[in-house]
Amino acid sequence: MRRLTLITTISLILTALVVGVATYNLIKLYTHEKENAMQTVGECAENAVLLEIISRMQNSEQASQSYLRLNAFIALAQQKEGRVAEADSMKISLASLLLVGLDVQDDKSKPDMKAMDSIFKMQLARNNLFPEIAAIIPVGTPVPYSVRLWETSYNYNPGSPPAFDVYVSPMHGAVLSRMWGIIIPFIAVILLFLSFSIYLINTIGRMRSIEQMKDDFAHNMTHELKTPVAVAYSAADSMLRYYDQSDELRNKQFLKIILQRLGFLSGMIENILSMSMERFKTMKLDLKHVEVKPVVEEVAGMIELKADKPVTIDIDIPADLSVVADSLHLGNVLSNLMDNAVKYSGDTVDINICADNTSISITDNGIGIGKEDLPYIFDKFYRVTSGDRYEVGGYGLGLFYVKQIVEALGWSIGVTSKPGCGTKFTIIFNGNEER
Repeated sequence: MRRLTLITTISLILTALVVGVATYNLIKLYTHEKENAMQTVGECAENAVLLEIISRMQNSEQASQSYLRLNAFIALAQQKEGRVAEADSMKISLASLLLVGLDVQDDKSKPDMKAMDSIFKMQLARNNLFPEIAAIIPVGTPVPYSVRLWETSYNYNPGSPPAFDVYVSPMHGAVLSRMWGIIIPFIAVILLFLSFSIYLINTIGRMRSIEQMKDDFAHNMTHELKTPVAVAYSAADSMLRYYDQSDELRNKQFLKIILQRLGFLSGMIENILSMSMERFKTMKLDLKHVEVKPVVEEVAGMIELKADKPVTIDIDIPADLSVVADSLHLGNVLSNLMDNAVKYSGDTVDINICADNTSISITDNGIGIGKEDLPYIFDKFYRVTSGDRYEVGGYGLGLFYVKQIVEALGWSIGVTSKPGCGTKFTIIFNGNEER
């Protein structure tokens, strides 16, 4: 168990490290994709500036002269580079306008910011970017937005001071959409690791519970076995040490004690063997119509006789009620439930047994069962280990046997209880009417 716990702890630590490294790399990838998105925003801003300048050139009175200079400059660049693309032509056009000193001394020399913003948004849309806010603002102009924005800048020539500040609202969705191919497998792996970890922790918890139940079982069985063995041993020792052939009554009494204790041990061993799941699978029930009231009355009489405290059992069962069951096992089930009602009670015991064509219930005024124990009371070897209940004899197999027999009959069993308010077991005769 310790080795498994150690392996589990190491596995969880390694899992946490893997998740941490993966998360760190995912954050780096997000940062990289954000930078790519802002680079695209910068390119869209550059195109907006160029298109706005071209628009002013077309409306300028010196447009023809500017275009002649521009074409000459582009032809010279083509000869040097050997290639030119439409976007590169725009950049060269802007550079040529700045280098040759295009004469724009008229009123149209100032940028049309409204037109530039409109072009900028269209350029963003062409690149599948749709921020709520998108603006190009000349450097030094106050930002008219109070929310936090992503920003970059644009300058006419590399190395020159920025001419425009470019602002867009955060585009987390657009950035993440570029990462779905990595995010989805990452989330799937994280969920797989979490599921595995939760399953592993639950398994260890259950194994610890089973180990504790086995320890309790060994402790209880030792206690249960010691008493009859000690009594039988004492009786046999007395016969050997003080044997008197003439005292036949005394000898018979000792032999009777020994036989009783051996019978008790034999019954205990039989009960333990009967708890085997394989035995339950191969066990054949002798099913027939059984009258419920006589079986209950017989079991109740035995419980009242062997109880070491006052026991009152009220029976409210129709005389003609019958079910299809194995009478022997049905009696054992009722005996277990009534015996528990006596064991887990105070100085006096009141048991009420009611039945109809659909169910039978056994209600007591005992000390009750806590809600934390209720889900486990039908588990093999499980015993409530709090308060006086731990001192009660037994080895945690009675209710397990009850549930197995009830389910073998095709029925179901439920329990309601509250500490200090007693317990109620209800057996539902599923399909009894059809039987």
